[in-house]
Amino acid sequence: MEMKNQLSDIIAGVSNTYGTEFLDRITKMLNRAINADYTFIAMVDKNKYESRTITLVARGENAPNMVYSLSDTPCANVADDSVCCYPTGVCATFPKDQLLVDMNIDAYIGTPLHNSKGEVMGLIVALFEREIKNHANAVTLFQIFSGRISAEIERHDYEQRLEVYNQELSVLVKERTTELELALTTLKNNQSRMLETEKMASVGILAAGIAHEINNPLNFIKAGIDSVEEYLEEHFKNHVENLSPLFKLIREGVNRSSAIVKGLNQFSRSIDVNDEKINIHDVIDNCLAMLGGQIRNYITVRKKYTYDPVVCLGNGGKLHQAFLNLLTNAIQAIENEGDIQISTESINGNLLIYIKDTGVGISEENMAKISTPFFTTKDPGKGTGLGLSITYKIITDHKGSIQIKSEINKGSEFIVSIPSAT
Repeated sequence: MEMKNQLSDIIAGVSNTYGTEFLDRITKMLNRAINADYTFIAMVDKNKYESRTITLVARGENAPNMVYSLSDTPCANVADDSVCCYPTGVCATFPKDQLLVDMNIDAYIGTPLHNSKGEVMGLIVALFEREIKNHANAVTLFQIFSGRISAEIERHDYEQRLEVYNQELSVLVKERTTELELALTTLKNNQSRMLETEKMASVGILAAGIAHEINNPLNFIKAGIDSVEEYLEEHFKNHVENLSPLFKLIREGVNRSSAIVKGLNQFSRSIDVNDEKINIHDVIDNCLAMLGGQIRNYITVRKKYTYDPVVCLGNGGKLHQAFLNLLTNAIQAIENEGDIQISTESINGNLLIYIKDTGVGISEENMAKISTPFFTTKDPGKGTGLGLSITYKIITDHKGSIQIKSEINKGSEFIVSIPSAT
């Protein structure tokens, strides 16, 4: 009954697994079933007369693989197509097997693994630091599963060889079809640019439409409030002074909305233009206006702009997208009260833009990954991981660079460098 249960457990444990995962799992399950100290599957190289493990379990856990000589070892007998079992005293039988001596092994079980031609290609071995009583059970388990293990090793080997053949064929095709490969690469690059262009165009069209729809009502409001104020000044002069604060609030709201519309308009600029003269301060201010709703009451934005000209050549819409991403990240990094400091300077023909937040910071582990597409530390649904990847590409396309300084729980600083147009 115990053997039946062990078989059922092992079969259930390795079902629907293949390749390395199957070999690792079945080795670990056999090791546990026979209560061995070490269990491994190894491939035999008869030319070098050595064995190389492909999966090794030591005291119940997977361990690094090793290569060892077959000389003067019980594994040599297994490689000669023998089932070997030494319930105790294996070191006395093989005193020159230094590995067994050093590991203080007392008992040994080994079963050969045969390929589809009936040749020994490997072996499965269990080592015990103590005498084993029910060794027949362990040998039976090894023999039962040796065929399945051999088949999986051969299948995996064929699969790897097929992959190598495919790679070699791919290289050969590339060597003989250089022009086609170049055309394919060009097509892929153009396709990527077209997708990005279409995406930017869609954003631009949407932004332009929204800006137009908002701008008309804003003009009506502005004209209307001016008319109301003039009417009251003419007919109810004594009451105008009391209503002035309300007029001021309405005008501030209109002006703020106009600033947002101005920011949206930047996205409707032609995406093919790459030689616009762009004022970086205007770009940042437009982005801040658009992000006004996200800048919560407990976030303070501090600006320290240089008095030097901060004009560069490039694409205004794309630069707006880049800085919008950087500022959005800074806002989202601040969980409680905090500051975002934005400063600029002009040095040696380059514009330097510093965006520093007092947010959660970026770990060293994630620092190298943040420009990778789709990498994000945000919760599902809160970020795609494309923002910084796109930002890096935009800045690089403008012959610029981005540096990052960050400390966990202290904040991050992004330093953007772009060639000046002056």
